Amino acid sequence: SFSIKRGECVALVGESGSGKSVSALSVLKLLPYPTASHPSGAIRFRGRDLLTASDQEMREVRGNDISIIFQQPMTSLNPLQTIETQIGEILSLHRGIGGAAARALTLELLGQVGIPEPETRLKSYPHQLSGGQRQRVMIAMALANEPDL
Repeated sequence: SFSIKRGECVALVGESGSGKSVSALSVLKLLPYPTASHPSGAIRFRGRDLLTASDQEMREVRGNDISIIFQQPMTSLNPLQTIETQIGEILSLHRGIGGAAARALTLELLGQVGIPEPETRLKSYPHQLSGGQRQRVMIAMALANEPDL
C-alpha cells in the first residue's frame, strides 16, 4: 500500500520480480483482465476509484492525467515514425496543439529532457538514437500532456 500526494516525487525500487512494474501497471489497468484481478482494495485518483472506471474513462486518465514511462523505449516507440511525429501526435490528440506550435513545443520538451541539439533530432527515427536518448524521448512524451501524475 502506498499513497502519492500532489507535488511528491516517488520512486518504486526493489529487486527484480518484486512487483514494481505490476504495481505501476495496475494503477492504469494495463494488466490483462480478468486474469489480473484486484480482490480487495482500491486505487484512488482525485477521489475516484480507478478500479471501477470504464475503459473510456481509463483512456482519458491515461491520456491526460497520468503518464507512465515504460522500461524499454525501443519497444514503446514506433520505429516507423520520427520523434517529431510521435510527440506531435500526443500534442494533437490530447492538447489540440498542431503545426508550428506543436513543433516549437516538441523542441522545448526535447530540450527540457536533455536531448542535445533537439532541432537536429526531430526527424530522427528511434533506431537512430542511443538508448539514453530514446529514454529521454519517452520522458518528453510523458511530460507532453502535463499530467498530474
